[in-house]
Amino acid sequence: MLRSKSFLLLLCICILFYACVEPFELERQKETKILTIDATITDLADEQTVKITESYSSSNVVFEIPVTNAKVEIVINNNERVPLYEKTKGVYALPISFHTRVGEKYKLVFEKEDGTKYESTEERQSEVSDITKVYNEFKIDGIESNTGDKPAFYVYLDTNDPANEKNNYMWSWKLWENQNVCMTCVGGRYFTTPAPARCRMEAAFSEVTYDYGCSEACYQIFYNPDLNVYSDVFSNGQPIIGRLIGKIPYYSNTGALLEIKQQSISSSAYQYMKLLANQVQNNGSLVDTPPAAIIGNVKNVAKSDEPVAGFFMVTSVRSVKYWLDKKNASVLASPIGVVDHPVNFEPSAGDPRRPPQAPCEESRVRTRFKPDGWVN
Repeated sequence: MLRSKSFLLLLCICILFYACVEPFELERQKETKILTIDATITDLADEQTVKITESYSSSNVVFEIPVTNAKVEIVINNNERVPLYEKTKGVYALPISFHTRVGEKYKLVFEKEDGTKYESTEERQSEVSDITKVYNEFKIDGIESNTGDKPAFYVYLDTNDPANEKNNYMWSWKLWENQNVCMTCVGGRYFTTPAPARCRMEAAFSEVTYDYGCSEACYQIFYNPDLNVYSDVFSNGQPIIGRLIGKIPYYSNTGALLEIKQQSISSSAYQYMKLLANQVQNNGSLVDTPPAAIIGNVKNVAKSDEPVAGFFMVTSVRSVKYWLDKKNASVLASPIGVVDHPVNFEPSAGDPRRPPQAPCEESRVRTRFKPDGWVN
């Protein structure tokens, strides 16, 4: 068994070598600092950014330091250059009008404040088919967990794979659910005065968790926890039917909105994402630190053996909004709840400093704005 695993790992590394993607073992060094790139440009009319950081690993703890004051550009067809501006520390934004075009080639180039220059390999924009159908199946024991199986909706899609060309895909999803808890206080209670409004720790409530409702409409946002990539190397030109896109936990018995994105990616990007998926999904989740930094397609111009993690990716995107009405689950199981604990609202005490509700604070995982496509 051990020999088999060693052989598979060696084979994987060999394949990645030819795809210009390789792993770099962080654990082999006590301390190490690796430049990390998070850069995906698409044909969508959205703001597009490049994030450049230095990941510093010490005693199995990873710290992220933004790389500021860099000169960053996108080179199109080895000719046209599009400069980016530093929006926030280490995050560089393209002009809002920028989007990629099918058939054109793109390269990321940048120069750090100390004069060190980096550039990626060229990535070509390929076309992606439309999603033709989305559907779901409810399973009572859909998601395994340490606390027991949880009910979930298995969401599938159909799409057409173009013939006579090699295609690689990546799928992701984003879910909006109604949220009726906008503040949780552990070991205390919620006060609006004196400002700012906050949870105040109190000895008399050290063993209590209180929840507070939302003073306005609020939507909790969830993202796919797994990477989902596919190559048509063995099925070129055949329709892709019943591709499992996600296992959506049964959070509540009210409807929810799901956005599904289908992206075309290059062969080297597929190999990179496949290796990343194997690492994080065999060792935890996407928010866990992988056991090795995966070296992508960005290199130091003067020192090509410097490990640079991350990948500059160029994709074409097709997205659909799908209303998950949950009618196929209403009599089969109980929802697990949108918050991660049993809700316990604080009993009303008539104290004007402690209203029963809190505002819906905007963040990556929560919004008060109704998403486009929401069904009332």
